[in-house]
Amino acid sequence: MWYLGPTKPPTSSEFAVIVLGIAGLLMALGVVALIVGFRAAPEQHETAVTLEVYGLGCLGLGAAIAFIFWLVRRFTN
Repeated sequence: MWYLGPTKPPTSSEFAVIVLGIAGLLMALGVVALIVGFRAAPEQHETAVTLEVYGLGCLGLGAAIAFIFWLVRRFTN
């Protein structure tokens, strides 16, 4: 029988890689959405504004996750 779950709980460094990877991915998606939104054609103004808002949201969420993770590690270790 195949077991796809972890065999032991993640260590603190493995957890750090997971959290910071997610934060980095969100920030990268935010930057890409901002670039695409800024370079959109004038006919697609509403789509460009929506992309810019979502891009800023992803960028802010990624930065907030990284900052909160840093705070938690700073005060618990």
